Amino acid sequence: MKAVVLAAGLGQRLSESGPNLPKPLVPLAGKPLVGHTLHALAEAGLERALVVTGHGERAVRQGAQEWARLPVEFAANPRFRQGASYSLAAARSWCGEEPFLLVMCDHAFSPGLVGALLHSAAADPLGDTCRVAADRSPRDDAYTDEATKLATDGAGRVTAIGKALTDWDALDAGAFVCSPGIWEALAGAPDDCGLSDVMAVLVRDRGLGTVDVSGHFWYDIDTAADLREAERLLAASTTGAATRR
Repeated sequence: MKAVVLAAGLGQRLSESGPNLPKPLVPLAGKPLVGHTLHALAEAGLERALVVTGHGERAVRQGAQEWARLPVEFAANPRFRQGASYSLAAARSWCGEEPFLLVMCDHAFSPGLVGALLHSAAADPLGDTCRVAADRSPRDDAYTDEATKLATDGAGRVTAIGKALTDWDALDAGAFVCSPGIWEALAGAPDDCGLSDVMAVLVRDRGLGTVDVSGHFWYDIDTAADLREAERLLAASTTGAATRR
């Protein structure tokens, strides 16, 4: 399977790491975020990846090429200051009608999390549906307040998605395994919207399932404080002592 990496963001809330540094190049434990992403994909067995660039396009391309351990291609999103829907649309022709893994470069994650998604798709074909990596492990209120939340039914199907949910049972870990049905959802979403808005179209049509990734390392990095906490958890996960906060 191949992967799409959304890496077009500005990273303004990570300004402590460098005022002009594109978000994918912000270092996490000595390696840029895009490097962590591409290494995780390669270790999980992905065949190739498309990196969608935007802010700092040339620098991000160079950084991705330096750190890649699998074949990497690029697509540019000139509307990177707008919703992530434009970044997803930039990958449309490259993906064709094949299933693919979709990840966001500002979510650090382990190869095991990617592997869980790949195993799910291999064991139970997607059909025209998509699946989101869903974490049911406890997190502290400060983290969950900012996180994208999922409400699911007894079959593991997502019934609601969003940051403002009050009744939820899992967190969106920022990684998806997608069938070509994602393109119909993209067409049905507003032109300028976030990725959760595209996924909400799938939810409406009962087309978004879940893959339980509880216990696998991941962290959504938006601020300098997030970066420090991700570094702490990453260090702990490599020694088998990761804790949730």
